[in-house]
Amino acid sequence: MSTPLVSSESAPDVRARLNLNPAHWGVRAIAEIGVAVALAAALSWIAQAFPLRMPQGGSFGLEMLPILFIALRRGVLPGVVAGGLFGLLQLIGIGGAPYIYQPIQAALDYPLAFAGLGLAGLVPVGELKGAAGVVRLSAAVAVGAGARFVFHFLSGLIFFAEYAPRWEAPWLYSITYNLLYLLPSAVVTALVLWPLLRAYDAAFPDPRRTVS
Repeated sequence: MSTPLVSSESAPDVRARLNLNPAHWGVRAIAEIGVAVALAAALSWIAQAFPLRMPQGGSFGLEMLPILFIALRRGVLPGVVAGGLFGLLQLIGIGGAPYIYQPIQAALDYPLAFAGLGLAGLVPVGELKGAAGVVRLSAAVAVGAGARFVFHFLSGLIFFAEYAPRWEAPWLYSITYNLLYLLPSAVVTALVLWPLLRAYDAAFPDPRRTVS
């Protein structure tokens, strides 16, 4: 039986949000992960078809959307698995055109960065209603996108410092470079996630999907 991401009314169920036991995921959850990875790959190719790609590989897009969806409705580990698998597809060229400079850089920018999106599942989003729902969803997207940003930042600081202008510190260059595409991507992703999650909750209602 599939184990949805839930929390009790009295206290957030951290174990449910982590969802660490794949034996409890169920067929539907595994199918959702597969669909999310495929959809992320398709969205990545769509993003790269437009002239919004940064010089060293970053681009505005909605590839985070399916991964965050899994993290918020299935838990941290399913989100990490979905993100990691998508990152691997990007790394080998199936999920997008990778920019590979060095093996550690590639690991940071692809499987690790997208696996980090799964940390969004730590935030108890629950059922989306009103201003409180907006705040919870925004916090969850910020956590997931923030984790991805950390890996990209480290990659930029360690491996791409030479691209920084002479007047700009390498750490500031890495922050600026990655925020230029990650921030608008995260904002648009959150806006699209809201109706998608509400539609999913309506199609698959669960009275336990509440937040205290």
